[in-house]
Amino acid sequence: MEVFVINMNNMQAAEIARDFLSQSYSVIKTEKSVLVAQMWIVEVLVSSYDKKTIKKVKVNNRTGHVMGFE
Repeated sequence: MEVFVINMNNMQAAEIARDFLSQSYSVIKTEKSVLVAQMWIVEVLVSSYDKKTIKKVKVNNRTGHVMGFE
């Protein structure tokens, strides 16, 4: 069953991105969230083995699914 979220806001997208990244990293904070062509690009500062880095997570605006990250 497909669930659709209509007009997801940046707070919802950031929460999805943090939850996704917390499976592999220690999440420090959300840097920014930008909506580009129905895809939220959420930049999250994370830490792994004392190394801090920014991860960009792509979240579909309509479904809330994580479409990828880098």
